[in-house]
Amino acid sequence: MFFILLGMIFTQCQKEIEVELPDYEQKIVIEGSIENGEPAMVIVSRSVPYFSTIDLETLMNDVFITDAEVTVTSSTGQTEQLTFTLNPESPIYMAYTGRTLLGEPGKSYTLTVRYKEKEYSATTSMQEPIRLDSTWLAFKDATDTMPTSRIQLTDRASTHDYYMFRIKVHGKKLHDRLWVTSFPVAFDDATFNGQTVNYEILRSNPSSLFMAEMTDEEKEEYYRVTYRKGDTIYLKTSILDYDAFQYWSAMSYELAVGQNPFMSPATIPCNISGENVIGNWTAFASTVDTMYYLDRKGKLKNEN
Repeated sequence: MFFILLGMIFTQCQKEIEVELPDYEQKIVIEGSIENGEPAMVIVSRSVPYFSTIDLETLMNDVFITDAEVTVTSSTGQTEQLTFTLNPESPIYMAYTGRTLLGEPGKSYTLTVRYKEKEYSATTSMQEPIRLDSTWLAFKDATDTMPTSRIQLTDRASTHDYYMFRIKVHGKKLHDRLWVTSFPVAFDDATFNGQTVNYEILRSNPSSLFMAEMTDEEKEEYYRVTYRKGDTIYLKTSILDYDAFQYWSAMSYELAVGQNPFMSPATIPCNISGENVIGNWTAFASTVDTMYYLDRKGKLKNEN
């Protein structure tokens, strides 16, 4: 009887509250990059409300834009119109992709997107790449079999550098197709300009786009931040310009808590000009180091 009365009391205290959500304003989303020695890759899409139902049909018909005119022009006057085509480096396997105009350090690149009589543009500068002093697998103790990765780098005293790290793991159960951002995602040399420092670089925040298709075992492998024996670990070190650093630095917060609808969203800077547009156009000046987890000593191979 007590529980019935208690239930009646709480029922009487309930009050229905109506929350009026603001009208959703759809935006054009432009995400593009160019890397040293590589052509440009750009994805153009429409934003969707947070609680939308997303499936492959919705993505291809209502989200991704396949009929825009996308061009890239270098600071030395080279221009290329990108083609919407298959691209294994794209999260959706398709992207506006270049062929002949490859990224070169010391040059800037202007992206122009024309869609439905509107134009969007952005310019990014490719910095000089930097090579790490060393990378290694870091074990907690003598019994640890799942190490993380650490780096040592000597920063350039003559420039203000902005760093970003990405990781791919190719192992027995995990084979990353896309580069996965690290933690931290991006940082600058404000506190160590010209000095030699070392950091732990964690594989973090892989894309959740295809998570629904994974088994529980696959999810456990996909979201791990440590390495397993037999893994080949590719660590990409990129130098950004200031605008790109601002974007990726802000994305650190969004990637960490953005999937929680009860957290306040971060303000993400956008270097693309135009009406009702968000996104970023980034030039990456990159080098790649490769580590093989063969035993507790590991094995390291540097690549350009």
